[in-house]
Amino acid sequence: MATFVTNAGFANNTAAWHAYTSRPLYLSWGTGSGQTASSNALATAANESRATGTSSQQTTTVTSDTYRVAGTLTAGGSRAITELGIFDAAGSGNPPTGGNMDLYGDFSVINLATNDSIAFTFNTKVS
Repeated sequence: MATFVTNAGFANNTAAWHAYTSRPLYLSWGTGSGQTASSNALATAANESRATGTSSQQTTTVTSDTYRVAGTLTAGGSRAITELGIFDAAGSGNPPTGGNMDLYGDFSVINLATNDSIAFTFNTKVS
């Protein structure tokens, strides 16, 4: 038997994530890289509070097959960031802890001065 998720199934999956009360919505950056699927934290989290993002459904290949979180983080000091995590809770402390890191990405270093901001858009495509 051949099995697959239909186009409507992709949209239903992202709709469920977007509507879920504990959805990944809180952005945090750090200075590490290479986290694995079993990781639940950034390699080296920065001291800024997690930013509350906005979630939405987007179309990449078929209607509503992508879950998007967009938000802005502002540096409280000089930073050389290389990773972004999306968490299901705002967390507390400095750096913030708590909640689960549901989405992760690492990238080439971005050097920031105090009060520099980055508007992130994080897309997760269901395929």
